[in-house]
Formats: sequence, structure tokens, C-alpha cells
Amino acid sequence: MRKVMLTLFALFTISFLTSCSNDSESVDNPTTNTESTVTAKNYSHSTFELELLDLVNQYRVSKGLNALNIIEHISYVSSGHNDYMITTNTVNHDNFNDRKTNMQQVLGATRVGENVAYGFSSPESALNAWINSDSHRANLEGDYSHFGIAVKDNSEGRKYYTNIFIKQ
Repeated sequence: MRKVMLTLFALFTISFLTSCSNDSESVDNPTTNTESTVTAKNYSHSTFELELLDLVNQYRVSKGLNALNIIEHISYVSSGHNDYMITTNTVNHDNFNDRKTNMQQVLGATRVGENVAYGFSSPESALNAWINSDSHRANLEGDYSHFGIAVKDNSEGRKYYTNIFIKQ
């Protein structure tokens, strides 16, 4: 219950436009999508998404950190979370434990983190918002080896972002 209260507090004190989660901040949710836990899925990145992935890696390298390798399955799962956020019209980490478990089962992840955002019109503006937030920056600079991202427009053309990081 304490984790739930801390997570809710963090969501309200951090900007409504961005949010993040990692292993220690996840909220338990018993629902599981068994189809996505069986095999890795393919994903085709847009130019916009590839640009943001590249910017994240440029940022990490500028801080003396390793560049992360892209895994399409992570972006596939990120896209599913964007669909959920668009459907619920909220920016959230609902079902983070499901995504974390999926990363562990499918990819052998030992650590999982997540940044989400809403409304930014460019890869640079989304990255800058994450850099300017302590908790998001912690994920950007975290001990990870791989990542993926999905960016999807809602019906009004506002962008939803989910960026998942893992360590294998």
C-alpha cells in the first residue's frame, strides 16, 4: 500500500506531461497478458522514434555511460502501453508490473525502468523534459543495456510516449 501511495504522490507532484517508473517504484497489478509473455514481438520504428532513441543514446554517451541497444520487443510493449494511455486519456504507469514481468520472461531482464510522457511535439522536447526531472533522468542514466520506445498520436494529434529500459 505504501508503494501505491508513494507512486500516486509522485505522479501528482511530477508534471502531468511526464512520468517515470522503475523496479523500486512499480505498482502491483494482477492482470497479465499471457500472449505477450510467450515470444518476442517485432516492431517497426518511425523516424521520429529512431531520432528519440538516438538522442537518448547521445545523452547517455555525453555522461560517460554506455549507449543502449534497441530491442524491437521493448518498443512493441511500449506501443501497447501507449494504446492503453490513449484509451484511458491518462499518462500513467498502470500495469507496469505486467510490462516488467514480460521483459523478464521474454528477454531475461534483471532490471526494468520506464519513462512516459504526453504532448511533446518533438523528440528533443520530450528528452529535455525527462532530463529536467530527477526521477526521469535517473532512468535515462540508469544501469541498463537495452531499450525501446513507442510514440503514438491520439485522435487530436497529441503524442504519447513510453520509453522502457532493461538490463540483461
